[in-house]
Amino acid sequence: MEASCFSEASTDFISNHEERDHMVGQVLVNGFLQGGFYACIGVSFSIVFGIMKVINLAQGTQIILGAYVTYTVSQILRIDPFFTLPLAVIGLFILGYLIQKYIINLVAKGGLVITSLLTFGLNLTLINVALLIWKADFRGTNPWYMGMSLEIAGVTIPYVRLIIFVIALLFTIFLELFFRKTETGNSIQATALNPKAAQLMGIDIGKTYCLTFAISSALGGAMGTLFILAKPISPFTGGDFLIILFSVAILGGLGSIPGALVAGIVLGMVESFSVMFFGIEYQKIALNLVYLLILIFLPKGLMGKRFYG
Repeated sequence: MEASCFSEASTDFISNHEERDHMVGQVLVNGFLQGGFYACIGVSFSIVFGIMKVINLAQGTQIILGAYVTYTVSQILRIDPFFTLPLAVIGLFILGYLIQKYIINLVAKGGLVITSLLTFGLNLTLINVALLIWKADFRGTNPWYMGMSLEIAGVTIPYVRLIIFVIALLFTIFLELFFRKTETGNSIQATALNPKAAQLMGIDIGKTYCLTFAISSALGGAMGTLFILAKPISPFTGGDFLIILFSVAILGGLGSIPGALVAGIVLGMVESFSVMFFGIEYQKIALNLVYLLILIFLPKGLMGKRFYG
């Protein structure tokens, strides 16, 4: 009788131990996959401040506009949402270029406070435009492969989440190579380091700023496409990205794409484990707490530098 009880207890212990391992493994995978997405949206925010010294408070809403492009095109043409990715990138690139050229460039010399107020107003404008076009209802996509997943060692990896991670990672790597290996990327770095010296070398500062903002917007548009594959959106969803944008940019270090990648994964893990231990209602509290700790103990970030390269 005692042996039987001991055997049952041992079986329960092993079962609980394996279940806990699977749960931790699942949380790690979820955090890692989410972190890749966070890294990419953090980069889209970081490059504008790192190069132009502009805090783009409209970046979250620009991401949502990219999501709306995907939603609208996929609904009208009845095509897979992934196929709308180039349209979201091109559309937001053009929008970003025009915003920088005809709005932000006009007040760029006014300093950080003026440009921040301008992007705050721009954010409100974009939200209201989205409300007029798409209303306040939540919109989402539901591709046929939405519920499909891959299972490895008891850990479930949704195909959509995996594809989002891979594409976000590729965008991040491509941007790093663009800044390091291309003449245009080197011109942007030179402008970030010393605008006056870059101008003396024949670099068009205004055009470079327009291109930088457009690249940031295009990257945000791409992330919007990926986001709406996993979650529904409304015109106000962009506000939820602000803490993440600031946290990734500051923890990684303004001016560091590899730093943003590390920071995104760290924040993804924090979010995932906070849900596991405290519940989903504490998710934003955990992110806010991490953001405050970063500001206190790591104000320069993990790999901060003055410009990309």
